[in-house]
Amino acid sequence: MKASVGRPREFDPGTFLNTALECFWQKGYRATSMSDLMKASGLASASIYKLYPDKRTIYLAALQQYMDEGVSRAAERDAELSPEKALRETLEFVALLSSSPDGEKGCFTIAAASELLPGDAEIKSKVHHKFNSIINQLEKILCRGQTQQLFRCDESPRTMAISIFMMLEGMRVYGKIQPEIDELKRCNEFIVRSVLLNRNEDGKGFSRQAST
Repeated sequence: MKASVGRPREFDPGTFLNTALECFWQKGYRATSMSDLMKASGLASASIYKLYPDKRTIYLAALQQYMDEGVSRAAERDAELSPEKALRETLEFVALLSSSPDGEKGCFTIAAASELLPGDAEIKSKVHHKFNSIINQLEKILCRGQTQQLFRCDESPRTMAISIFMMLEGMRVYGKIQPEIDELKRCNEFIVRSVLLNRNEDGKGFSRQAST
């Protein structure tokens, strides 16, 4: 006699999206099949199709969940910190992530952009929104620092935020070859020094005026 089939695995959308995310992250959108998602999650196709009509819908949902979690973490991390501390912790978080074993996976948002752009307007919109959210968060930190006379004022906070953002995203790509954490920390310290307000011997702040 055949062994009786056990109860179907309970469907939890969040858990399934995390599983789907790992599949897409490892193989890419195009190379991941519905069979791969079923095998990884242990779910039958009928359970999956109740919420997600096709692979693209699953991918978009997993990408959105990944993006939302990143933005939420950043907001919580910066909420009660001083501007300099918030900037340092942001840089430190990305350095630790990039140098960890998981760092070789890179950033899923970058992976989505690399695989599907140009040519996919919906993915472009999501990636643009995520990247802009990070830049806006950095800009808020820098604005607060300028208001408190901690950060230099001869450059716009937007320009500095975009520059730091590009460095952070580059760090995630660099993480694919497992860089040394001490090297990343030295780079982070350079970034912090580049935005801190210079001090003269009397301890009074000064910064060069931007050329007009």
